[in-house]
Amino acid sequence: MGRVTDASAPPVLALRGLEPSDCDRLLTWVDSADALWQWSGSRSFTWPLDRGQLLRDLAARGDSGGLYAAIDDRGEMVGHVQLDAQLYHGVGHIGRVVVAPAQRGRGLGTALMRATLRRGFDELGLHRLQLTVYSFNAAAIAAYRAVGFVVEGVAPESTLGSDGRWDGLAMGLLEPDYRRPLLYGDRIRIAGPRDASRIAVLLTQLGHPHDRDQAAAQLLRWAADPRGEVLVAEAGDGSAAGFAAVHRIPYFERADAFARVAALSVDAELRRAGVGRRLMGAVERWAAAHGCVDVEVTSLRSRGAAHRFYAALGYEDRCGEAARFRRALAPGAGA
Repeated sequence: MGRVTDASAPPVLALRGLEPSDCDRLLTWVDSADALWQWSGSRSFTWPLDRGQLLRDLAARGDSGGLYAAIDDRGEMVGHVQLDAQLYHGVGHIGRVVVAPAQRGRGLGTALMRATLRRGFDELGLHRLQLTVYSFNAAAIAAYRAVGFVVEGVAPESTLGSDGRWDGLAMGLLEPDYRRPLLYGDRIRIAGPRDASRIAVLLTQLGHPHDRDQAAAQLLRWAADPRGEVLVAEAGDGSAAGFAAVHRIPYFERADAFARVAALSVDAELRRAGVGRRLMGAVERWAAAHGCVDVEVTSLRSRGAAHRFYAALGYEDRCGEAARFRRALAPGAGA
């Protein structure tokens, strides 16, 4: 669950049925075997893709459609999406999502997904939309999460690319969550790829030196994990003033679960301004929405100011009731 962007927020795209004349433009966007598998999955087409394959696929669908061109406010085709609807079950399968390469970086991926949600939920009356995205595609994952999709599972090594086998992420969104999205609080949102540089700074301030690439890799790993979330508190310019990484852990001795804050950091120049409180409030909302009955925070004994902060929020130091043991494993111990 996440903060869903306003469906009327710019940019806004419209969907219309794909036409034969659109196929030539679409071909220019799929310019390699890897681009084809990333766009269509491993079953739909063969490389090299040509106009004949696209036209045959379009003709085979007949009146059932399901293939759409995304049109901007100038009437230009800037994207494409497939939405196959199973009306009896109320389920829509999304695929073949692509934005024109020259138009990327403008938020059109998120706009395309907003348009697809309107088509699926508002116009077709579906109950569920679902899709699969490859785990390395950070920009696509961020766009899907921005409109409310959640990761539901992993399909390991599901497609063979030029650099090895790719893992797929199954993502889904239910109509009630589309109508009533979970809001984390004022200027709180799910972290995305654009936060990597700031997350690196915040982790370094926390005592864990990171560069942008390392932080980006961590954000991608967490984005692909359905049990965890990285939440960002925005500064006035929209950048990350702080972040919290939270993870859901089920109890074994009972049916409940608890949430553990794996990391929390607020920029050193913005502390004592309520950022930490906003983040912990967001963590608690996330935990409650994911069926957790407790929130747990661990903190080094040397961090006295952090302990006072958590105590002021009502958290209790429970170390007197249970010991904490840890043992480092030797490299390759699981081989």
